[in-house]
Amino acid sequence: MDAREETIRAADGYAADGFLCSEAVLLALSESMGVESELIPRIATGFAAGVARTGNVCGALSGAVMGLGLRYGRDAPETEPGRRPYWYSRWLAEAFEEAYGSVTCPGVLGLDLGDPDDYRRYTEKDMWATTCRDVIKTATGLAYDLLQREK
Repeated sequence: MDAREETIRAADGYAADGFLCSEAVLLALSESMGVESELIPRIATGFAAGVARTGNVCGALSGAVMGLGLRYGRDAPETEPGRRPYWYSRWLAEAFEEAYGSVTCPGVLGLDLGDPDDYRRYTEKDMWATTCRDVIKTATGLAYDLLQREK
């Protein structure tokens, strides 16, 4: 198994163990880069389920953005000439939207997790297992690909 597949399987394993989408992706990406911090996965917790079921950016995508920030994020306000400091997030969001048609949880799932009836449908259909885990794997793979491309 190659390193990309190992990273994707790690994210899926974390999700299977009970970590939230944003946490699982960040954990797997940080491990693949050899980054350790007591803040991982805690810093990602609130981003799960589209920022606490508010219908915002998908948690898996948020976790991937945080993971990429471990390598490409800034420590000082300087900016690389000709490149915005958040270029990696833009690339990732565009690739994710191409894959799913949206970057939000409701857009990806077709349900608003903040709505009690939609959340009931989500749980009845076991969408964590049937949809979200695949989204976690996709977000992790897209981020991993960018990490390799921009070495």
